[in-house]
Formats: sequence, structure tokens, C-alpha cells
Amino acid sequence: MTPTLQEDIRKVLDRQGTSDLAFDSIVSRLMTVFDAEAAVVYTLDPATGMLKLRCHDGLPRNISDRLRFLCIGKGLPGKAAVMRQPIQSIHDPESACAEELEALPPGSLFVPMLSDNCLRGVLGVAKNFHREYAPDEVAALTAVAALIAAYLK
Repeated sequence: MTPTLQEDIRKVLDRQGTSDLAFDSIVSRLMTVFDAEAAVVYTLDPATGMLKLRCHDGLPRNISDRLRFLCIGKGLPGKAAVMRQPIQSIHDPESACAEELEALPPGSLFVPMLSDNCLRGVLGVAKNFHREYAPDEVAALTAVAALIAAYLK
């Protein structure tokens, strides 16, 4: 799964940089590859130190508005950011914030976007049922997150 997915994402980033259009393409690709019901891209806002929802698919608008900014450490994306490691909802359901519980399907995976050991954001996918993501799925999403992070420098 990883080489083709990474190559597709690299092509998007080479053509469009880290524009909203690029993130739309990336989220669309993640939805297909992971057969996900939702996908999100959060980037770190240096001005506020918060995670900013840059792009999503599968979240209702009224919920995405409430998830527009998250504090580092808040919710599953915030926990992935602070711990700098992948977080699955099945392993850590109590970390989800109220908005996430309402908005995200129950099978969620969030990975930090790290470049040169600096946090650049968080990438996530979710399915409509509780599940544990396989190591190769976690590795694939982590590799994509690292690739995106390198472009966010």
C-alpha cells in the first residue's frame, strides 16, 4: 500500500505544494485507500500553537466548525501531537473530546506529521466501526504524514 500511496501524495505535493487544493486531493486519496468514512488534515498554527483543521471529508459542517482548532493534547489528534506517535481510538477511547465523539466514526487513527523532530500537524482517518488498524496501515499513514510534514517546513 505505501509505495503507491506515497508516490501519489508526493506528486500532488510537488504540483500543488501545501495548498488547500493539495490537501483536498490528499484527503480524497486517503478516503479511497483506507476505505474511510472520514479523513482530516490538521496543521500546526505557529501563531496560536494550536492544531488547525486544514481539510476534511466526512465530517458534518456543524461539527467541523467546532473542531476547527484543537489545543495540543486535546482529543485524539491533540494526543497524537503531544505524544508524537500514532493514536487509535480503540486503544484510547477516553481521549476523544465531546466533539470528536459526536463527529468521528468510532474506528479512528491519528498520526503526527513530524519533520526534523518538529511537529507540523496531524493526519487522521476513520471508519464507521471499532477496529484496530494493522501495522502496515499505521506505517502507511505515518509515511504519508512524514512526507506532508517535509513539505510544511
